[in-house]
Amino acid sequence: METFDLATLRQFLALARHQNLSDAASELHLSPSALSKGLKRLELALQTTLFDRQGRNLRLNADGVRLLDRAAALMANADQMRSEFLGTRGSFHCRISGPALLQLNWGRRIASLIGERFPGAQVAFGNEKEDEALSALARGEADLALVTTAALGALDPRHIALNIGLTRFEVAVGANHPLTLAGNGPRATVTEVLKYPFVVPTQPPFRGLQGGPATDGWRDDQQPRIIRYRSDDLLLVDGLVRAGLALAYLPDYALAELQLLRLDLTDNPFSCTQQVVLVYRPSTASGWLNYVVEAMKSEAVT
Repeated sequence: METFDLATLRQFLALARHQNLSDAASELHLSPSALSKGLKRLELALQTTLFDRQGRNLRLNADGVRLLDRAAALMANADQMRSEFLGTRGSFHCRISGPALLQLNWGRRIASLIGERFPGAQVAFGNEKEDEALSALARGEADLALVTTAALGALDPRHIALNIGLTRFEVAVGANHPLTLAGNGPRATVTEVLKYPFVVPTQPPFRGLQGGPATDGWRDDQQPRIIRYRSDDLLLVDGLVRAGLALAYLPDYALAELQLLRLDLTDNPFSCTQQVVLVYRPSTASGWLNYVVEAMKSEAVT
């Protein structure tokens, strides 16, 4: 009777992610033939087929979908158990999914926590929209997801959401911008700010900003701005602001991380805030994941 092990399940999960034999084999540093043999062993052990073959591509069938969640849970618990017994000597691969704007602060903080406690660990940062980040977590392609509360909707019952921070949007300004050089320091009225161009995202970075009057949370329906630049690239936004070419409406932590100046608006009646959430699949093993969750709980600002 055919049997399978955790290594075979890991191969199955890679195939489910890529749905292509060559791509999955490349990720696992295996030959396509070796990976194909592993899949056949797994299918023989379970006495079912898990994929529909479409040329060189594979598509999960109903039984494959059934196995996907169970395999991801088994692998997560195995990794946590290994972490529990090896302690700080263990090496593992942590995958954090979420928008780059959230990774900038909270992803970096999680990586710092892991690096301090588990020096042999590796951390991979995704750059996905919030819905995609939660889907990656559900498929077992991520260990943690960073999102805002508006993205939670009907939270997957397998997952837990932890409030880890509240952010307020501020106007970022460069040191050489006319509003900074005006003599009052980085301080202005809304009327003065509206005379200068802004850079805004092409797409709303967070679910709660979708359908609003602007992609960045500013009330353009009440206070229309000059929008001259559009970009989702934080480095480009940072460069435009530093050069004095544009203002940007960004989360307060982004200003701190990018070391941009905050323009004090003396008469703005509107504000934009977002609650940041860490979503994870709970583990029964007291390994690295539980360590990160407990550490983030102790630091949470809500």
